[in-house]
Amino acid sequence: MFDKNLLKGIIAPMVNPCFEDDTLDMDGVKANLQRLLDSDVAGLYINGGTGDAANLTQQERLDIAAYLVPELLKAGKTAIVHVGQTTQRCAVELAEQAVRLGAHAVASIPPKKPWPQIVEYYKALAATGANVIVYYIPGMTGITATMTELRMMLDIPGVVGIKMSDYNIFLMRSVIMEYPDKVVYTGLDEMLIPGLFYGADGSIGTWGNLLPNMYTKAFAKVQAGQTDDLKPLMEEFTAFLAIGWNYGIIDTFEELMRAKGYANRCFRHPSSWNPGKVPQNVLDDLLARMDKLNAMAATL
Repeated sequence: MFDKNLLKGIIAPMVNPCFEDDTLDMDGVKANLQRLLDSDVAGLYINGGTGDAANLTQQERLDIAAYLVPELLKAGKTAIVHVGQTTQRCAVELAEQAVRLGAHAVASIPPKKPWPQIVEYYKALAATGANVIVYYIPGMTGITATMTELRMMLDIPGVVGIKMSDYNIFLMRSVIMEYPDKVVYTGLDEMLIPGLFYGADGSIGTWGNLLPNMYTKAFAKVQAGQTDDLKPLMEEFTAFLAIGWNYGIIDTFEELMRAKGYANRCFRHPSSWNPGKVPQNVLDDLLARMDKLNAMAATL
C-alpha cells in the first residue's frame, strides 16, 4: 500500500534557467539544484510550470529528468516529475522514463478535455506503473470541478494524490477529509499557510525557489501544532506578494531570481518580462522584505 509520508512536505518546483536565446542553461540547472539541496526542502517538482515545461522540447525534458532524479535520490530527497504534455503519447513517454529512473511520483496538468477524457488520460499515466498526482488548476485550464468530478480522478488506481492550485479552500478540505490516504498539496503561494492550516500535506509553490527555508519552517510549525507563531509570518508574506502582484507576480519572481543570480531568465520567449520591469526601488524593497522573511523564519 502506498505510504503518503514519502511525498509529504515542501516540494520546490525548480526553475530550468535559460539564456537569452532560450536555450537551456544546464549549469544554471545544476547550481539551482545544489542550492535547493542545501536547503530543508523535502524534494523537487521537476519540469513543472515554474520550470517552463511548456516551452521545453521533449528531449530537454527527458534530459533534465535524467539528470535531476538520480541526484535527488542520491541526496535522499523526493523526486516528482511533471509529465504534462500537449499529446498523451508524449506524456506517457515522460512517465515511463520517470518510472525507470525511480522517481517517487509523476504529476500532470490535465488536458483541456471533457472530464471522461481527462480520466482516461490519467489512467494512461497510471498504466505506466507510476504513482500519479493529479492536478487541479482552474485558473490555467479554465476547468472547474466539484467533488464528484475530483472523485473521478482520485478513484483511479495508481493515483496517490492531488495538487490543488485554487482559492477554494473548502474543496481542498473536502478532499483531505474524504481521501486521508492521499497526499494533498497546495499550489498557490498565497495559500501556503492557509492551506497548511486546513490540513494540506505540503506545498508545491513557485516562491519555494526563493524562500525554501521559510516554506519548510512554516510546514514544520504547522506539523508541530504551533500555528499561532505563524500569524506574523503569514501577514509579512502576504504583504510581500501583494507588492509583487502590482508588477505581475511571475514577472516579479523572475526579476528577483535574476537579482539573486539564480537565473538569467526563467521563462522563454515570448514573455512579458524584460530585465528592469520592476523599478529598482521596488526591487530593493522586495529584496529587503525577503531578508526579513528569512530572518523571521529563522527565529521560529
